[in-house]
Amino acid sequence: MKRPTPVFAGVPVANLTLDETLAQVATWLQEPDFRRMAVVNAAILLDVERDAGFQTALATADLVTADGMSVVWATRWLPFLGGRLVARVAAPEVMEGVLAWCAHHGQRIYLLGATGEVVTAVCERLQQRFPTLPIAGAQDGYFPEAASATVAAAIRSARADVLFVAMGSPRQELWLARYGPQTGVRFALGVGGYFDILAGKRKRAPRWMQSWGLEWSFRLVQEPRRLWRRYLIGNLAFLGFLRREQRRAADRRLANRLSVSKPSGEKTP
Repeated sequence: MKRPTPVFAGVPVANLTLDETLAQVATWLQEPDFRRMAVVNAAILLDVERDAGFQTALATADLVTADGMSVVWATRWLPFLGGRLVARVAAPEVMEGVLAWCAHHGQRIYLLGATGEVVTAVCERLQQRFPTLPIAGAQDGYFPEAASATVAAAIRSARADVLFVAMGSPRQELWLARYGPQTGVRFALGVGGYFDILAGKRKRAPRWMQSWGLEWSFRLVQEPRRLWRRYLIGNLAFLGFLRREQRRAADRRLANRLSVSKPSGEKTP
């Protein structure tokens, strides 16, 4: 039976496990169409609420999953969100699974984002880890908006099948929504700062911290000056976001009841 799909700020979040997500991506990679995936956490949802363009970019993605445990827990505690998520499906795990699939099936990947030094290091480390992985090309993320069409054309010329973008949110999601179809790839995913971790510039939180929703604190310790506002203030702001979501859900229920109860011959003014 299909699981219910919770919705945050108009963005449906897929109720899938990691294995189910990877199976869906594998299916897409055997089809000719362009597909893009995004992930959400508390900070991203706060931006979605404030930015209509960002909201549209996520709401129109082919797949959106929960990258943060706070999002998963919210669906389990708050029934008005529309469904209980069965699992957290984070971008790093999806990228790792897709890399392994591409290495096995000969699918070509392209890396876009971070600094030139970092993306070069990522290419070298991935080639060591996956000797059979075809890397079609790489490009740092420090290019002006005016060069975006040229970057997309370069990815198309490289004949890449999969595109991983590490330019941070909302830039990576907005870029993929606008230019992704021009790249010629079949699957694209924004992975935030994961290139820095792959390159060995930063460490990722231990598994137990991830499962307990404490990955944010691990990152905060590593980059306190950059992230303190995002996490310490953002986590409290997320509670306010959920309260507003509750009010929006109540307004939708009221509108639905009024629509159903209105006489069939009555016209809307």
